[in-house]
Amino acid sequence: MYSVSDLETFVAVAKHGGISPAARVLGISVATTSHRLAKIEQSLKVALFHRSNRSLKLSDEGARFLERIESILEDLQEAECAISGRSTQLRGHLRVTMSPWVLKQFIMPRLYQFKDAHPELTLEFNVTDRFVPLAEEMTDCAIRVGELTDSSMVGYKLAENKRVICASPDYIAREGVIDSLAKLQQASWVCLPWQTKLSVKCGNKSNHSIQMAKKLIVSSSDMLTEGAVHGSGLAIKSYLAIEDELANGSLVEVMPGSLCNDNAPISFLYPVGAKSVRKIQYFKEFVAEIFKQ
Repeated sequence: MYSVSDLETFVAVAKHGGISPAARVLGISVATTSHRLAKIEQSLKVALFHRSNRSLKLSDEGARFLERIESILEDLQEAECAISGRSTQLRGHLRVTMSPWVLKQFIMPRLYQFKDAHPELTLEFNVTDRFVPLAEEMTDCAIRVGELTDSSMVGYKLAENKRVICASPDYIAREGVIDSLAKLQQASWVCLPWQTKLSVKCGNKSNHSIQMAKKLIVSSSDMLTEGAVHGSGLAIKSYLAIEDELANGSLVEVMPGSLCNDNAPISFLYPVGAKSVRKIQYFKEFVAEIFKQ
């Protein structure tokens, strides 16, 4: 029969997509990890993973088993704490996705406090500007920038925010003041891959679509800021992401208030029916406190 440690190993293999990465996270050998996984499959008489030379992928049976086991392990941890009188320290694994600038500016400077409070919890950050599909990529929760439209997610607003057009003073000095739709249309842009056009309003004119034709394309919001600071073109940025640059003058706002749909609040979200609710809630409270300050 398999043990709790075997089940925790199964969850780690499922989360990390392989035996070797799971072994590294758990601090055990690859052989021990393989043995624990085999013990569960032999007991259940079911293949929990589809195996290939390069990776493991959950089978349908494995996905159903994972959904139940995560909840059971979390309930077991809470029961152990309640009976033994231990602290409410978290254990296990929590995967979170967020933009690079959110992690750098808000989370990382205070993260040591959360880690000190929960030393047995492994945090894994998927740092990207794209909207990660949480279920597909086995991610527990997200900190996202922008309006929330997915009804399958529980959302909690952390901070108000807006998007702005910005550029460096050097770019403005070189190319001239940009104060019209025509000049905006002719400008050079630093963009993320999915940024191809923007909707703007100017004076009494109705919304106008601008094609971002002259582009430097970068894959990271941090590099987007760097490109704008060093004069490669205009950029669309979250106001909170460039507060320091606007304050020190390395970036200036271009045509303030001209962007349509510029509202971009920062929110914490997780799937309805999430299995790691206790860990998610503790982390949410920690993050919310950061944004209050």
